[in-house]
Amino acid sequence: MSETTLDISQFNLYLQLGIALLIFFIIYRVFNFHVKAVIAIGWMLLLSIYGCIVAVFCAAAGRRAMTNWLVARGYAYCASPFVGVTFEIEGDENLKKGPAIVLCNHQTSLDVLIMGRIFPKDCVVMSKQSLKYVPFLGNFMRLAAAVFIDRKNHESALRTTKNAVEFIKENKLSLWIYPEGTRSHFSKPDLLPFKKGAFHLALQADYPIIPIVVANYNHIYNSRTKQWPGGVVKIKVLPPISTEKYSPENVGELVDYTHGLMLEALKEISNDSKTD
Repeated sequence: MSETTLDISQFNLYLQLGIALLIFFIIYRVFNFHVKAVIAIGWMLLLSIYGCIVAVFCAAAGRRAMTNWLVARGYAYCASPFVGVTFEIEGDENLKKGPAIVLCNHQTSLDVLIMGRIFPKDCVVMSKQSLKYVPFLGNFMRLAAAVFIDRKNHESALRTTKNAVEFIKENKLSLWIYPEGTRSHFSKPDLLPFKKGAFHLALQADYPIIPIVVANYNHIYNSRTKQWPGGVVKIKVLPPISTEKYSPENVGELVDYTHGLMLEALKEISNDSKTD
C-alpha cells in the first residue's frame, strides 16, 4: 500500500471520528436537557402526590398552607442535585416579616424549582386557572389552598381577588404572586411590566410587599436553546415595602417604585452571577 493511500485512509478515519464526535456532542447537549427535564417533572409528580397526602394531615391540624412549604422544600432539595442547580440566598430573614404579598420575577418553568427553595411558611400561591386541572399538581394545589385566577374573565378575577383578601387576612397568610403575569425568557437582566392586580390586592389586605429577585439564569438554563449546564442561582429577598401611604388612586406609583427597586437589584445580582 502506497504512502498516499495510507494518508487518505487516515484522513477519512479522522474525518469520520470528528463527525461522530460532533454528532455525539450535539445529541448529548439535547439529550442532557431532556433528561434533566424528565427528572424535574418526575420529582414534581412525586412531590405532588406526597402533597396530596400531607395536605390531609395539615388540614386536620388547621395548617392547610403549611402543605405548600413542605412540598416546596421537598421538591427543591430532592430535584436540584439531579439537575445541577444550587442556590445562593441573601436576605431570607425578610420573609419572616410577614404576612405579606410576596412578589417574584418570573423567567422560565425552572422558577418552580427556585420557588421551592425560597418559599416561606404560612404562604399560599396565586396561580393561573389552567394549573387547577393538571393531574396531581392541581389536586395538591387545591388541597393546599392555592388561589386560582382566570385573567381572561375580569369579573371572575375580581371575585377571586376579593375572596383571596378575605382568606389570607382571616388566616394571617402571605400570598405569592408573579407580578409580570407570564414568563419573560429574557437573555439579560430585565423585567416585564408589572400587572396592577397584585398591588391592589396588597392595598385591600393592608399588607406590605416583600420583593424577591432571582438573578438572570439564562446561562444556567435555557429552554429555547435546549441548554441546561446547571450552576448557582442567586436569590435576593428585599426588605418589605410598606403600602400605608398608597391608595387605589396612586397605586401606579407603588407599581413603578417596586418595579424600579426589583430591576435595580436584579441587575446587581445578575452581574455578580456572571463574574463569579
